[in-house]
Amino acid sequence: MIQSAFLQKTGYEGQSISFDQLPTLLRKMAYTFPFENRSVLNKQSYTLDQEGLKQHLLEGSRGGLCYDLNPLLYYVLKEAGLAVQLIQGTVYNKEADKWAIDGTHVAIVLKHDNDRSLIDAGFGVNLPLQPVPFTGEWVEASSIRFRIKAEETEKGTHLLQLDRGEGAETGYAFTLKEINEHTLVQMRQEIYENEASPFNKRPLASKLTPTGRVVVTEDHVTIHEHEEVSKKPLSQPFEDYVQSLIP
Repeated sequence: MIQSAFLQKTGYEGQSISFDQLPTLLRKMAYTFPFENRSVLNKQSYTLDQEGLKQHLLEGSRGGLCYDLNPLLYYVLKEAGLAVQLIQGTVYNKEADKWAIDGTHVAIVLKHDNDRSLIDAGFGVNLPLQPVPFTGEWVEASSIRFRIKAEETEKGTHLLQLDRGEGAETGYAFTLKEINEHTLVQMRQEIYENEASPFNKRPLASKLTPTGRVVVTEDHVTIHEHEEVSKKPLSQPFEDYVQSLIP
């Protein structure tokens, strides 16, 4: 049973999961699992089915990228009886003003009372921490707002947009076609091998906290807490520091 192991790992106090409890669950998950690339750098092999992700993230005390975190959450929500499916997207790189590697982001679409919403627990520290409805309305998450916009692009039929206070920007485009484990494996292989991937070159980890976020590189850690930002040299091996971020 992956649900009970997940709830215990995240410290979620309820015995069951309902749609109304998802914001609480998503915050618990964000504060538990770092977004990190240790497995990418090691080219670690593990299955991306329910049992493989349970062993890797819950029993192995790892974080991961979108193809780890969102499928883990998908299996938990599915076991809880919620109507969910995994979907595929392409991230937009604002700094480079171009799309990232095609189809290397995965998220969750949930249907509740005939309404759809997007759930994403694997988009770095840019997490809505609640379902984002397909109505186009903005939802608030700390210092960022999120919305879904129906728009045909070369990469999909919908956009997840963010607003950091300077207007709407594209986070990623996606389609509503359901994907399976085979697609996740292909996605991971692209991240492992493609020279254009930002995740296969140097250590990187980040995690939201109740008061801000932590970003770790191979030699520095940057802590955002409320309005304060501190950056200091990493005083221990990257592997050990990231492991310390996981309860």
